[in-house]
Amino acid sequence: MSLTFVLARKLLRDLRWPLLVVCLLLFLFSLLWVRVAWRVTTEIAPYFNVLGGLAGSTQQDMEKVVFTGVGKVSQAVIGGSDINFQNPTDFLAVELLHPVVIVLVFLWAVGKSAGAISGELGGGTMELLLSQPVPRGQLVVAHLLVDAITIPAMVMSIATGMYLGLWGVGEFRVNQEVVAKVVEKAPKFAQETVKDLADKQKVLPVQPENHWKGTLNLAALVFAMSGLGMLLSACGRNRWRTTGWAVLLVLGMFVLNVIAQLWDPLGPVRPFTLFFYYQPHKHWLNNEWTADVGACWGLGEGVFTVPAVPLLLHVGVIGYAVGWWVFRKRDLPAPL
Repeated sequence: MSLTFVLARKLLRDLRWPLLVVCLLLFLFSLLWVRVAWRVTTEIAPYFNVLGGLAGSTQQDMEKVVFTGVGKVSQAVIGGSDINFQNPTDFLAVELLHPVVIVLVFLWAVGKSAGAISGELGGGTMELLLSQPVPRGQLVVAHLLVDAITIPAMVMSIATGMYLGLWGVGEFRVNQEVVAKVVEKAPKFAQETVKDLADKQKVLPVQPENHWKGTLNLAALVFAMSGLGMLLSACGRNRWRTTGWAVLLVLGMFVLNVIAQLWDPLGPVRPFTLFFYYQPHKHWLNNEWTADVGACWGLGEGVFTVPAVPLLLHVGVIGYAVGWWVFRKRDLPAPL
């Protein structure tokens, strides 16, 4: 067995418990999200649909009320106006944009990669490791192999939770008891109108078969963050300082991307953040694999688009490649 695989096995053994915790949390959250989607789309949304229809309001009218003011921030975080919250598939796609998922994969990617080299240097264990016949570059390659195992494991945890949750809740059938309450309380002159609105809502279609497209975008985002963390780690010597810079960089890009969606003058800077290319709902729901850079730069929609997943993968590869080169060339300081 080559030294690279030996190092990768050692790293996996060290990371097995944090990885298990992250995968378990992603699995449980995905399981819970299916239940939330079922509750909202089969009970809450139909109830308000009938009420709104009785009053002459449309779904768009209600969204304008909810997503105004501070609500615009929530809308920007969960995919903007592209999401139809009354559609079960759309609601399920929001999970990949939820802050819980983003934070968990962010903590994993940054925490693991930022301390990969600087953590060993700061802890004084790098000298012991390199006293063995191990080329420096193989340590970086070993971390790359670990990513090739751990990132699919996290993605599979999300997919397993979703499919198990869908099996558990069964059919997304509108709860007629909830809708019947509106029918019963409606004035007599409006009974027929309410019944017509209620009859339009029976079984809601769910299409999870394209879920893998969204999780592929998630995997690419995690790899890009890991590559940036590895680059910073190869340049540093203190785990916590390197982690701090990595958190500041990635979190700054996330906040900048959200603010730029709310404030048009900042729109042109969005393509310089990783999260602009993280659009799993478009991959899943619309089979859109590109990010429209031209629209952000005022060139017009569709004029200049960039494949989102390949770009994120390239960022990760470049981060690892530059980190590999820097670590091979740099002088190793004495342990702190």
